[in-house]
Amino acid sequence: MTTTPSMFHFSLPLITTYNPNYLFITKTVFYIMKKLLISLQFILLFFHCHGLRMPWDQRAFEALFHGEPSQKISTRPQIVITNPPSQQEQAETLYSTATQLHSFRLKSIYHHASDNGPIPGLFRKLDISQEREQEIRTTSFDSDDSGSQQSTFEIRSKMGDTYRPAYPDALYQLYKYDAINTQRHQFMMLSSASSQEGATIDFEWAPGSLPDVQHRESVLSLAMMTNNAYNPANNDTDWYDIGAPWNLNSSFGWEDDGIRGHVFSNDDGSILVISIKGTSAGLWGGGQTGEKDKMNDNTLFSCCCAYISRAWTPVCDCFQGNNYVCETSCLQDSITHSGLYYDHALEIYKQVADEYKNSTIWLTGHSLGGAIASLVGQTFLVPTVTYEIPGERLASQRLHLPYAYNDKVNMPLWSFGHTADPIFVGVCTGPSSSCWYGGFAMETRCHAGKICVWDTVNEKNWRVDVRSHRIHDVIENIIKQPEEVFPLPVCVSENPSCADCGLWSYIDARDPPKETSSSSSSMPTSTSSPATTQTTGVPEPPNDPW
Repeated sequence: MTTTPSMFHFSLPLITTYNPNYLFITKTVFYIMKKLLISLQFILLFFHCHGLRMPWDQRAFEALFHGEPSQKISTRPQIVITNPPSQQEQAETLYSTATQLHSFRLKSIYHHASDNGPIPGLFRKLDISQEREQEIRTTSFDSDDSGSQQSTFEIRSKMGDTYRPAYPDALYQLYKYDAINTQRHQFMMLSSASSQEGATIDFEWAPGSLPDVQHRESVLSLAMMTNNAYNPANNDTDWYDIGAPWNLNSSFGWEDDGIRGHVFSNDDGSILVISIKGTSAGLWGGGQTGEKDKMNDNTLFSCCCAYISRAWTPVCDCFQGNNYVCETSCLQDSITHSGLYYDHALEIYKQVADEYKNSTIWLTGHSLGGAIASLVGQTFLVPTVTYEIPGERLASQRLHLPYAYNDKVNMPLWSFGHTADPIFVGVCTGPSSSCWYGGFAMETRCHAGKICVWDTVNEKNWRVDVRSHRIHDVIENIIKQPEEVFPLPVCVSENPSCADCGLWSYIDARDPPKETSSSSSSMPTSTSSPATTQTTGVPEPPNDPW
């Protein structure tokens, strides 16, 4: 329940003389009452949510809310399946050959504005008629991609493991960003270092429909859906507001702000696909939402505040000098108080899930949109297929998303990409890279879930080039090619040895200072590469390894 200021507007006695002290005291009392009520609601929700089990011994309780410096450790809640399948049920699901072909059409488009845009909080929906669908297809955002626009998409589903949160509303409230107080609630998920038990979130297992990622036409259709999400579909008259109504005619710039989700439905509405829009129009300041896309990219997929060199404007100031040292609690605090596209995509997913409670929902997206879709998918364990996304595993750790600490959860998450895309493989770094010149710090390379990789560099002699990152190029040059030329890759889990940000050292100001010997050097030693070469002193930003 969201508390609104109107709840605290009481009728006051008529005062014949102006008394500033009385008004000040009244406002102060109302403010304190409001804060106490909001805190009480959150505490009651926190205790009532049986899906979040915490170590409620006294020491852990004090560490949770007050946190002794040496014990304040950020954790990811563990996924717990409350009704794990039996061996027979697992075998039936695993070896099931039942498939079904579905025809999807664009059903609606959701638009959520950013918190610092022309209309903060704007959240709207546009229902798509056949006439509107035709208009969208004929006014493609990128003329080069017009050949990929079509009205129906064939996708094959197969039986597999699906999961639903036992308490979806409580889970949503936990990860919901409070734009008024600029605060996300994940900071509550802290446990003492001495405790072997952390927070857990309950999910329920059931056999259900998954996208068949080994069916080429299905992979192509989902990629085309991500391409279509770049279409703006602006129209001032046909949208209706999900939140408060807005006068858009006097609010220039709303269409250039925020994130969009295109919702596709099969014929009977049993399966919906939400395609999240990716980074706009390349890397050089283009597109409708280019600057905000850059801020989200640099916040989620950089090692530390998008600090690359003195010539860059970082998104926070948690780094120390030019020594590749990052302060962890500062970085966590920056993310905690920053509104992100992830938060708006979470709102879109929750709105669709609440409106179509009996439908199965899948997510898809390309580039930033795919990474955001993956983060939402990891939050609710929604089947998600993405294309050419930067490594999002570090972002999911920093957002404290639910995590399966064992192999009993078959995460329904697949990331398609090729090795000539420097963003997907995490090498779009250094002064010689296109990301550098575009102002993007896309430094992560490790993915969550399963990765499905075309090795275009070694097998096709492709040159690493950021232009091959575009979804149109992936569709035309890879997926549309014959199977014998570009066979669908086998999807496998990310290499366990994959590590992000090897150059950086992370410290925590909440930890006590460590004892150092008098003979140690005053300058930090940092690893200049994954190899054993060491450099002392102040390192320069790394060159592009390609």
